[in-house]
Amino acid sequence: MGLTADKFAQGMTTEQYIDCIKVNKDPFVQIHDNTEIPAAVLDYFNGLNNPVSLAVFTSDWCGDAMSTTPAILRLADASDNIRLSVFSRDDELELTNSFLPEHRAGTVPVFVVLDENMAEVARFIETARSLVPAIDAMDDMVAQAAAAATDEAAGRQLARGRRTAHRVSKAGEWSAVILNEFQQVVADGLSRPANQRPAEGGTQWPPQD
Repeated sequence: MGLTADKFAQGMTTEQYIDCIKVNKDPFVQIHDNTEIPAAVLDYFNGLNNPVSLAVFTSDWCGDAMSTTPAILRLADASDNIRLSVFSRDDELELTNSFLPEHRAGTVPVFVVLDENMAEVARFIETARSLVPAIDAMDDMVAQAAAAATDEAAGRQLARGRRTAHRVSKAGEWSAVILNEFQQVVADGLSRPANQRPAEGGTQWPPQD
């Protein structure tokens, strides 16, 4: 299954996607609004000789999507050289999984960059690789707080709230990291010959034996 021009045209704009968010809408909007695009990143995309197309497969319930998706949507809307189309991953599971190795099927969000001929240039999966230690530290902090809760249900609720609040508080810092890594993988992809694309960025999971 490929991502054709006709299918790409069926996706949503940022505004349309935000309008249909049912879970985590307020923190998503806060992170989106608090994202500052690094000047070098915006200059890179504005300086492209040809526009690129960006397909975003995301889900409103996903924590990584809460941090990564609003930052990349903000960049896409800031540059005339990025044509954006947003899809609900849950409605496009087969298509989304076609951009993932088998052992990562179901991972979200996924960002797919295509050239003017709709050939894939780069893909960026989940979030910035260099953010993983910070996310792990957040999870450890949240787990300790949840362990002190009076019961399991209260612990889960506390954990969700703490994670969300932490992601919002780190919006400016984490968004800059995400956008820099995203720009780097796109630049890598565009520098490669067609038979060596796509470049891949974002998190990595080792295959399971």
